Amino acid sequence: VRARRWFTTHKGIANSSGYYSCDGRFRRDANYSIDWERYHFALQDGWLNGATYNGPKKKGNWDLNLNSGAQQYYATIFRAAYHYYYKDIKGLRRPPQNSFWKTQMKIKAALQDEGGCGGSASAACHTSFWRAFGLYSPIRIYTYQRPAIFTYATTIHELAHASHWKMENSITGNFNSISSKVKESWARGVQWELGRMTYPNYLGREFKTNDYTLVVSDMIDDDFGVDEDEHPRTNKGYYNDPNDQVSGYTIRQIEDALVYQKTWNDWRDNIIRKYTNSTEDNLNRLFRAYE
Repeated sequence: VRARRWFTTHKGIANSSGYYSCDGRFRRDANYSIDWERYHFALQDGWLNGATYNGPKKKGNWDLNLNSGAQQYYATIFRAAYHYYYKDIKGLRRPPQNSFWKTQMKIKAALQDEGGCGGSASAACHTSFWRAFGLYSPIRIYTYQRPAIFTYATTIHELAHASHWKMENSITGNFNSISSKVKESWARGVQWELGRMTYPNYLGREFKTNDYTLVVSDMIDDDFGVDEDEHPRTNKGYYNDPNDQVSGYTIRQIEDALVYQKTWNDWRDNIIRKYTNSTEDNLNRLFRAYE
């Protein structure tokens, strides 16, 4: 949050409850504004424009309730990015970070629903090439008309791609050669795991395709497969897959097993090699179910 008068600007960082205090005071009216950014990331609403909110010119405190429109949308994307960069992520690696030789992650928060990702109608995308001078937005979100929980999870998903890119390129430089099924299934698993930390009832199972599988959540949770005729739904509200007889892996274990792995079966085999798990004999069946 910024309070500016002429050439003097005082700043403050809102806490987890939304309260802030700027690092100085004015005797007269000041122009208030919000910049949706932190050191490691920043939201953009255009090619070069940072996502902002220009508030009132006033004296005293500025109190604002963001409960609709573009600013609520920005706030939701910001919360998700802040989670991945600064909060508990169960031991996962962070996305690309800002430093002297590297640039701040830019996230485009488009005020449209679907589109703009290489010509495809998509809710979001991550582009895995050099962030030229910090101007380009490697992550673009197109979920303005969607519920906040969907926007939050989608942002986590795209940041999981960025983290995967950082992890793989720092070791092998071969991120682009990894199969789409591995990339998308991994990111979908992260959005499920981290999304539930903020939205406990989040299922992350609204769709599944050949590439966007549920294999990660199936390896973690203990919802084993049942006969849908006898037990139509679990107490979590979704049908169980009878091929899912796997549980007990952690999200960090699955991420560690992802390093160097480019194909679906290589990822599975590396999980089996690295860890001892009482349900590992069922991993082959689970992975085959998503082939």
